[in-house]
Amino acid sequence: MNIHKSIVMKIGTLIFNTIVVLSFCFLEEIYAARGPCTAPGLLNCTCADGGTIIICSEKGFTEIPSPLPAITVTLQFDTNKVSRIENGAFSNYPNMRKIDIGINQISWIDSGAFSGLQSLTTLEMHNNNLTTVSANMFDRVTLLNSLLLNKNPLLCCTMVDFFEWIPNQRSLRTLFGTCHDYNTQTDINSFDVSKCPVDGQWGSWSTGPCSVTCGQGFINRNRSCDSPSPFNNGTDCIGSSTDSLSCTLAGCPVDGQWGSWSTGPCSVTCGQGLINRNRTCDSPPASNNGTACIGSSTESLSCTLAGCPVDGQWGSWSIGPCSVTCGQGLINRNRTCDSPPASNNGTECIGSSTDSLSCTLAGCPVDGQWGSWSTGHCSVTCGHGIRYRNRNCDSPPASNNGTDCIGCSIDSLSCTLAGCPKSYGKYGREAGSWIRKTRKWKRITSRYY
Repeated sequence: MNIHKSIVMKIGTLIFNTIVVLSFCFLEEIYAARGPCTAPGLLNCTCADGGTIIICSEKGFTEIPSPLPAITVTLQFDTNKVSRIENGAFSNYPNMRKIDIGINQISWIDSGAFSGLQSLTTLEMHNNNLTTVSANMFDRVTLLNSLLLNKNPLLCCTMVDFFEWIPNQRSLRTLFGTCHDYNTQTDINSFDVSKCPVDGQWGSWSTGPCSVTCGQGFINRNRSCDSPSPFNNGTDCIGSSTDSLSCTLAGCPVDGQWGSWSTGPCSVTCGQGLINRNRTCDSPPASNNGTACIGSSTESLSCTLAGCPVDGQWGSWSIGPCSVTCGQGLINRNRTCDSPPASNNGTECIGSSTDSLSCTLAGCPVDGQWGSWSTGHCSVTCGHGIRYRNRNCDSPPASNNGTDCIGCSIDSLSCTLAGCPKSYGKYGREAGSWIRKTRKWKRITSRYY
């Protein structure tokens, strides 16, 4: 059995060391681009990853700085001198996923210290002076994946609520710690809390009658050690199970008689109410086991004053139709001061009885309009030709069942450019030159132009 425990503890230590090495390797990459923190209280610390990782290791801190930056995701606060984690030390940090407060001097953690950390997955508290850990430090159910409590002098029999809390943490995969109960060391995952000693606690006192029927006497009372009873070699209740108290009874019986009624004011300042009146059994009072006065010491009578003021209250809005049949318009609405109406000098309703609200119906019809003509080039490079032009129905286009543009989108116009150059035929310029010189042959050579 001891060999098995030794193997389990060695495997646990190996896993823990592996996690630590991998964590340092991972953090080394992340912390490559790091620098001094600028937040007050953290000037001696290093920040990385845009300020979401705070590294305050080995800085001599005696308490957790407050407040931390709201964007904090990882807090590396190991190897300091913190002795207590107070309630609220880690409140309002919804993004915080990892807290390392290992290798400190922590011996006590307040209730609620880690509540509200809805994103927390890793909490390292190893190498501290914790003797107990309570479930009330956390929320009822968390996303906690890794909880490291190893190297703490835990007395697990004082942690019954913690062991009841553990099964509800469905995300928890890694739990390290060692219980030091019974002068032996037991892995926290193997500890059987049902075998812990339960010390006895006293139940309520049970009180008897006075020992006499009049005058001075004693009342005896007793109690049992059953809330709870001692269990598993727990200690018995401390103190006595019996006790005596003095008691004083009356002397000779005197029957009581009622005094006069004392009447108070009406219970309201307006409308229907009650007048309470009372009397005292003091003429004379009952004493020494005499009988008390017969009847009630109080009585109520109805009283009616003027009607109470009733302040007016608006009734529901009555809403009319939209002022237009399409597009943007207004809806007029009105209400009446009748729920209830003002009465008996009550104030009238405050505000207006009418109001207007904007209303939006389907878009109004928009008829299409032609845009500008876009004109092309003339169909020829000289002389007479045709020039085509076109236009689009987009200024504006027809919408919401409006009519399309009327007319054609394409048109043609005649165009006239410079005259085309003359052709001289097969005899070319020489013939032309010759003609200019010899006008006599114009009729003969004109057929070559």
